[in-house]
Amino acid sequence: PGGAWCYTTDPSTRWVYCTDVPSCVPPAEPTTPPPTSAPTPEPTNIPTNVPSSPPPTKAPTPQATNAPTDEPLPVCSTPELTSFESLTSDRRSAFQNMGLPTITGGTSTLFQGACQTDRARQRVLMVGIDGLRADVVGMTPLPALRRLQAMGTYSFWADVQSTESAVSGPGWSSMFTGVQPSKHLVGGNGDLTDIAYPTVFKMVKDTFGMSIAASVSWHPLVTQIIDHEDASTLDDRFLASDDQAMAQKAEEWILGEQYDFVFVDFDGPDAAGHSTGFDGYASVYQERVRTTDALLGNLLDAVLGTSSGEEWLIVVTSDHGGEGTSHGAEDVYNRKIPFLVASNSPRVGIGYMPFEDPGSHMDVLPTIMHFLGGPGAVPDGLDGQVFGFNDYARRAPTPAPTPTPCVPDPANCGCASVKQADYRGTLSVTESGLEC
Repeated sequence: PGGAWCYTTDPSTRWVYCTDVPSCVPPAEPTTPPPTSAPTPEPTNIPTNVPSSPPPTKAPTPQATNAPTDEPLPVCSTPELTSFESLTSDRRSAFQNMGLPTITGGTSTLFQGACQTDRARQRVLMVGIDGLRADVVGMTPLPALRRLQAMGTYSFWADVQSTESAVSGPGWSSMFTGVQPSKHLVGGNGDLTDIAYPTVFKMVKDTFGMSIAASVSWHPLVTQIIDHEDASTLDDRFLASDDQAMAQKAEEWILGEQYDFVFVDFDGPDAAGHSTGFDGYASVYQERVRTTDALLGNLLDAVLGTSSGEEWLIVVTSDHGGEGTSHGAEDVYNRKIPFLVASNSPRVGIGYMPFEDPGSHMDVLPTIMHFLGGPGAVPDGLDGQVFGFNDYARRAPTPAPTPTPCVPDPANCGCASVKQADYRGTLSVTESGLEC
């Protein structure tokens, strides 16, 4: 009556003690150990590294001796690769079926088959990062931007406006208004008060009556654009001395749940680019971008900490890229930027924009208006489109008009055509010693 431990094909019973090795039929209970002279089973039927002697009266636990037991072993749930790819390519639909906690108490209506959350529960965080090149975002570990990227639609190849040089004035104005400089009439950094189209702030205030606050590092965005357009648009404003103070004030607003719409402007990457060069591989520029991302992470944490029962839209983009220590040239280094839209709204897709339709910073205004009021809230005549929403069909991009080439004009720190300096912010003297 010899015996051995047998490995079975039954996943619920991997090991049994067998008195009849060929048939591997387990006994009801192990009995008195067989005599020491009893023959052992054939070696070919004995599992490797398992002793042939009978078990003791009380078998040791697997933790103590690694001996097999009758307990089932854990089963790994490895999905089929095709199923996994399908899940990750349509995460929004997968999340809808996961039974996650949802916003309750809001009145929902439908337009074009999509849910619209009660406006009183909607919030917006608009983030502009001056001089943020596309490549530095794509290749640098930036935790905050990666978190936002996973919660919405993104592009690392979005366009800036195309009818003026890639400088701040026309870039920010196109971001604010959703149209080309040829329409809003801001051609540089010295004619910001010429803006001839309503900004997203004015439009949101007039259409939805939201409370709006702006914390900025480049003061003219408030003093010469937003307040010049209508001083009553903003319910609060903060003109910061640096990005740290700017972000801290915005974080206080969010944590205090004081405003429905918060706008912030980071200026650090642009200052670093003008000082030592716009380059994703340059240590000074890259480190400033990483610092900006950390401050953005604080804002995101504040949103997450106070967002219960609310539907948020977070928009992040830039006014221009850069190359060398400037950003006026007509090339991809200056005219390609990141654009991200993140939201807990089921209307917002998760994934990347296609190469042939990468989006533009002119998409900011229509995207925010569509989030708040659906397609009927988006004004006609815009050059930008709604970015990242499943309930909006983007039209085929039209070829951008050829901008006037930038002719270097050292006497004006910029281009001869507009006589505007692209050096600004915290830098007052160029590398050649010219004051700007």
